[in-house]
Amino acid sequence: MYWISSGVAAACVFVSLFLVFRPTALQEVTVYTQLGHMGISVCNEQVQLLVGDSAVSNLGGDAKINIDKHSNVALQSADGKKIMLQKAKILKIYVPSGKHFNLELADGTRIVLNADTWFEYPSTFDSQPERRVKIKGEGFFEVKSDTTKPFYVEIPNSESIRVLGTCFNVSAYEDNTENVTTLLSGKIAYHVPENNRTVTLSPNEQIRVDKETNKMEKYEVDAAEYSMWKEGVIYFNNEKLSVLAKKLSRMYGIDIQVSEEHRDSRFSGMIRHERGIDYITKLLTTTSNIECIIENGVIYLK
Repeated sequence: MYWISSGVAAACVFVSLFLVFRPTALQEVTVYTQLGHMGISVCNEQVQLLVGDSAVSNLGGDAKINIDKHSNVALQSADGKKIMLQKAKILKIYVPSGKHFNLELADGTRIVLNADTWFEYPSTFDSQPERRVKIKGEGFFEVKSDTTKPFYVEIPNSESIRVLGTCFNVSAYEDNTENVTTLLSGKIAYHVPENNRTVTLSPNEQIRVDKETNKMEKYEVDAAEYSMWKEGVIYFNNEKLSVLAKKLSRMYGIDIQVSEEHRDSRFSGMIRHERGIDYITKLLTTTSNIECIIENGVIYLK
């Protein structure tokens, strides 16, 4: 058992986190070595490529779809794997907790997939009047402009995003209460079929859709903060501890449980991946009345 406790008042949280969570040099001990020493169980799944419902191959950190001069289609992985594909075949990628994955589609669109994410896409868009993909989880899209063939992203709750060429972030995890899309550049149209509403976003605007009520809210934000996860940084602003715990669980591939008493406690700041869970949990406990217990490979915040 690993135990951390603190009696510091929760009122210190907002100031302390912003002061302490600043970029620093990498620790000598790697994050995952540290987790092992702490007795925390880590997800060891690999990124998977599926054709239909059948797993075809494990993948490395990134991959690109190539089409040669003979129109042969292949997925080229960074680890040297070359997987031949049928044209317009529907493919799926699953990125487990603790992993990110970079993917370049046949049209040149680039996507970074966050942990615990499913992504579905065709091997090519050649025979289709539009470019349409699906995501469950989180992804950052840099869409290649093609005015003759619009790009659509379908997300849970039957919502969709229409775009010609732009950069934006989509957070659409099934276990979250809302879907959140943030635009960095260009323009997108966000559609919710349940209330037949379409909202257009400009750069540094964000749309939040409550998955239960379908209520849509648009905000002005610093869009770059919502894609910092690509660089191994979690940004959170007045975030409930229950939501922050989910983000940390996905980032590190671990299990974090929050007691009912502290689920709605709120925190603000930025966390760099390399700081490690030991640093993060100590900071949480020394800036609030939360206790951290590690037992049977699981972190409990009580």
